[in-house]
Amino acid sequence: MHPELAHFHVLENALADCEHLLLHFRGPVCDLSVRPVTALTPRLRDLLAGQGVPLPPAMRAASDPYALLRFILAACPGLAARAEAEICQQEILAAAAARPSPGIRTLLDGPASVSIIGDVCPAAIKGYLARLYPRQMDRVRLIIGRIGADPALLEPTPIPISQAAQLLGVPPAACAVVASTPDSIRAARQAGAPAIGYARTAAARDQLTAAGAAASTASMTGLAGAAYSTEQRRRYDRRHPGAPSLRAAAPGAWGARSRESATSDEEP
Repeated sequence: MHPELAHFHVLENALADCEHLLLHFRGPVCDLSVRPVTALTPRLRDLLAGQGVPLPPAMRAASDPYALLRFILAACPGLAARAEAEICQQEILAAAAARPSPGIRTLLDGPASVSIIGDVCPAAIKGYLARLYPRQMDRVRLIIGRIGADPALLEPTPIPISQAAQLLGVPPAACAVVASTPDSIRAARQAGAPAIGYARTAAARDQLTAAGAAASTASMTGLAGAAYSTEQRRRYDRRHPGAPSLRAAAPGAWGARSRESATSDEEP
C-alpha cells in the first residue's frame, strides 16, 4: 500500500468512532508565535520585578509567556487579574496577525462537527475567525477558551475537553482532540478522548505519537479528507442499517473521493 494511502487510513481509523473534532487553537488552527505574544515574556517579568517578586531559575529562563502566566496565577494571586488582562490584550493583537494552519478552511467547509478549544482568551479566537473565516464561523460549534485568572485552565489541561463533551452531549470518547504538543496529547487521553497530533515535521509527529496520539498529520487538509470520508460512511450506515459497513467494504473508494474533495489549499 502506498505510504500516503496508509497514513490516510490511520487518520480514518482514529476518527471512526468520533462525532466531533476539538481543535486546539494554538497550533492546529493557527501559529500564534508572533511578536505580540512572544514579547509578553519580558513584560510579565517586569511586572513581577516591579512588585518585588523573586523569580525561580526556571521562570527566569522561560521563553513561553504562558509558563510565566501559570506561575503568576498560582504564586501571585494579587497580580493575577492584571497579568491575565495583559496577556488577553496581546493575544487579541497576535490573533490579528497570526498565520493560519494550512487546510483549516477545507476542514470548516466539510461535514465534520468542529469546535475550538485552548488556553487563549475567547475574544482572540473569535477575532481570528472573523478576520479569516467569516463565512465559516457558524460552522464552529463551540469556542472554549481561557476565561478569568484560573491556572487550571492553562494548557495542558483536560478541562476544556470535558466541558466541550458535556456541552455537545457526548462522552469525551466521541470527541477527537487535535493538538500540537505532547502535553496536550496526554491531557486529551486523561480526559478520555482520542488524540490526533498536528505537526509540520516528522520528528515532532513522532513525539506526538509517543505521547499517545492515535494518528498524526502535517496538514489540516489531510484531516479534512479523512473526516469527510468517515462522515460519508457514517451517513451510509445510518441510511442502510444492517447492510455491510462501507468502512469494511470499500475504504479505498471512499478514501479516493475524500482526497479529491480536500486537495485545494485555500488559506490566505
